[in-house]
Amino acid sequence: MSLQKIKQVFDKLSNCTMWSLQLLNAREVHGEFVYNAHDIVVTTPDAIMEFIKELELAYIKEKGRLSKYQMVCDYDGSTEGDRIYKIEFSNALISESGEKLKFAMTNPDMKGNALDCSANAYVLKGNIPVDGIQISVKLFTIINPFKVLKHTFMYDGDSFRILPDKYLSLRRYIDVVMIDDTVYLFNMNGEKLFNMERAYKTVCRDKIEDVISSGIVSDESTFRQCAASGHNPRRFVSFDENRLRKMKDDAGFKNRIAEKFGIIQTPEGILDSSDSENVNRIVKFLCKKGMIDPVNDDPVEVEGARQWM
Repeated sequence: MSLQKIKQVFDKLSNCTMWSLQLLNAREVHGEFVYNAHDIVVTTPDAIMEFIKELELAYIKEKGRLSKYQMVCDYDGSTEGDRIYKIEFSNALISESGEKLKFAMTNPDMKGNALDCSANAYVLKGNIPVDGIQISVKLFTIINPFKVLKHTFMYDGDSFRILPDKYLSLRRYIDVVMIDDTVYLFNMNGEKLFNMERAYKTVCRDKIEDVISSGIVSDESTFRQCAASGHNPRRFVSFDENRLRKMKDDAGFKNRIAEKFGIIQTPEGILDSSDSENVNRIVKFLCKKGMIDPVNDDPVEVEGARQWM
């Protein structure tokens, strides 16, 4: 879905008059990520619709929140603030947690008082007609929606009385939008919702073993340690199998890349992975974070590389 399509969806939020609201709790329990949902009923007439109209305006007005985004692109582990990152529900990075989240929203736990729900997010769910087709839209905000106001009083027509300890506060911003079975991350808070850090660390470990198995690096232990540290696990989301294959099978290509990117080789012609800086250069190249500047032919680090449009 293009940025224009995203804008089209937000432009039609108020066309849906049957929005539902759920509190969400996403957390890790004994090494497993779990979700709970709790339905919320707002009895004040049209209160949710008034909020949806304000939310719609906040995003589509001139210089609104959508104006800061330049494109929609596939999620690749980069964190550029002017991009909305798209990821399909079938993607291994979110498929397991996504199915759990879907199940929780479909089967909310209604036990106990909503005020006692340890919510760390909420979702607004509706169906919007776009080009004559009804599409399912879920708007996630990753924050505890409950507030406590101390020393705050409300006028009741005759005098002031203290407000209850907690009240529900909806925010006019969105972290994640789910349109049918596609997830759009408006910022990196969406990674928390799907526990993506754990997922891309798993990808990182698997790809590190692939690199070691290929025989292109000299020091397996140091490579494992350095390649899995710092920002590297996120970089492995965009790991390029073709680059690894060419480095393994084409000695001339490997030598040329090593020279271009300043990657030191051992006398036997193996990439020296005994040095952390050398490991980082290897990782950046294999994960498409290292490119050659076409102007001066120098190596440069980039946030991500995508197919030329």
